[in-house]
Amino acid sequence: MDRLYLTIAAVFFCGGFIYAVNCLRSGIYKKSLLNSLGMFLGLVFQSMFLAERGEVHGRCPVTDLVEILVFVSWSMVIIYLLFGSSYRISLMGVFTSPLVFLICIAAIILPFDKQEALAVAAARKEVEPWTELHIAISLMSYGAFGMACVSGAMFLIQERQVRLGKLETLFYNLPPMQNLAKAVFRLMLFGVILLAFGIFSAEKIPPSGTQHAIWPLYVIWIIYAFICCLDVFRGMLARRLSQFAVVAFIFSLISLLIIS
Repeated sequence: MDRLYLTIAAVFFCGGFIYAVNCLRSGIYKKSLLNSLGMFLGLVFQSMFLAERGEVHGRCPVTDLVEILVFVSWSMVIIYLLFGSSYRISLMGVFTSPLVFLICIAAIILPFDKQEALAVAAARKEVEPWTELHIAISLMSYGAFGMACVSGAMFLIQERQVRLGKLETLFYNLPPMQNLAKAVFRLMLFGVILLAFGIFSAEKIPPSGTQHAIWPLYVIWIIYAFICCLDVFRGMLARRLSQFAVVAFIFSLISLLIIS
């Protein structure tokens, strides 16, 4: 049933993916309640998937790469729904859907039933609260970094249109470039703060033989913190900041292979 929930979520996000491709190809954007509804319903079925896996494991459902990917994409959608309109970037939903859809497809393709036999035993073990807090906050930070990546991609598309002198209809529906640049920085800073709390909570976890490597989290935190400090103290071209946001998130996704 959990795989079915994930598949249905991917179908809803696929609608947003198709809509985004159509907008980019035609250069025309029209507000669509169906796209927003698809994002919301996709979030609902992602939540059902995570709840089902949580029942199986008796803990926060991030025991393998598939669950981690779903949790990260789930965090991205939540951050978009909570803060998208605050940044005056409602169009971000059009750009968020494709990324979330691709992450869901990757999660569906990857096997996650091979450790099912161990789930019951794991569920009976007492869960350390600091472990739950560490996992949840750390992966929420990845969601913030993912949304910074989306904002950066939007900025780069808009900047390219300006540079080439091809201002299509889509350009006039994109948020002001200055707003996008601020959103990229603020989302990265938000992620840095969350990840700092995540790392701090990891240090409170009692030693055990089943701990995962957390050094990649330190690397990710240093990279994003360095980018933020560089922008604050020395200034950085918005284009370069957006490029860093996209590349750093790709690197962050790769780091999940080590963490999981």
